[in-house]
Amino acid sequence: MKKGRLFYLDFVRTFAVFLILLTHYNVHFLFYFMEPQRPENAIVTLYPFNIYVGNLGVSLFFIVSGAALMYVYKETCNLKEFYKKRFFSIYPMFWIAYFAVFLYFFYRLKHMVYLGVPKENFILTILGIDGYLRDVIPSTYYLVGEWFLGCIILMYLLFPLLRKLVLSHPWATASVSAVLYVLFAFFEWFPNFASSKIIFVRIPELLFGMLFLLKIKKVHLGLAFCSMGILIGNSVLKPEISANFQTTYVGILFFLVLAYCAQWLDRGIIREICHTVSKYSYAIFLVHHTIVDELTSTFPMEELNRSERYLLFIFYVCLTGIAAWLLYHLHDNLMKWLGRARTSH
Repeated sequence: MKKGRLFYLDFVRTFAVFLILLTHYNVHFLFYFMEPQRPENAIVTLYPFNIYVGNLGVSLFFIVSGAALMYVYKETCNLKEFYKKRFFSIYPMFWIAYFAVFLYFFYRLKHMVYLGVPKENFILTILGIDGYLRDVIPSTYYLVGEWFLGCIILMYLLFPLLRKLVLSHPWATASVSAVLYVLFAFFEWFPNFASSKIIFVRIPELLFGMLFLLKIKKVHLGLAFCSMGILIGNSVLKPEISANFQTTYVGILFFLVLAYCAQWLDRGIIREICHTVSKYSYAIFLVHHTIVDELTSTFPMEELNRSERYLLFIFYVCLTGIAAWLLYHLHDNLMKWLGRARTSH
């Protein structure tokens, strides 16, 4: 029987979507796109609670993923069904988005993208890990998905094992995870591959989400108050400690605060908005980066005043929403058509 939705997970996921959209808009005021950079022109925030806004958004996504997976698969997890469902939830929409963006750039550039890239490297794109491995294998056909997609694919591959370990030996699993986390989060073993992308650095966030669903379940005022106090302290004191470590505990603490707030916001229009954003979140993730890059390339970003910067962000969010809606329903209709074709034979 299909389980009902948990509002607090939709609420946190919606917040994470907003942070990711904000991140890839604000980055156009930094040195990657603008010299000299103008961080003061970024809207809302660049460093909430003393960590980069994009790191916070990603951390929330990993935590929500852990909680959502454990919610669905707490009682049973048939490996064949699990991997089949994960495959169809990730790859068809990713391939459709990639093909659409590929055609767009072919039309705009008037030639194929990534001329000269070894054709055998296209397998990385088919597998959805071209963005994840881009720093170590720069010659790829990467267009959509970013590093996050490759990392979440690895998490899905590991989830059945982690689920089994968490259910049977939760403290031992957490301890081993903590040791691996320290080894990889505080040391850069691979100069060309950021430690923040290493799976062992992100597993604690996934595990926390799983354990939250199993052990905590509901955030009370005291826990939310303490979490918010630490977040405020981190903002004021700005400790000069590992960015990976700050991302982990800030992400967890902010998740707790949001989960508490969700108890008081679970009503009417807010529920519908969060459910809708959650429904289209993967499609949003696949299309937003191309849209913001192309949109901002047509505006004199260094000349926009405050009102214009906010208006452009709203325009970008609207375009992303439209594109995500189209992608989601194109994928949905295609899957239904394939299903009918399969059953008819």
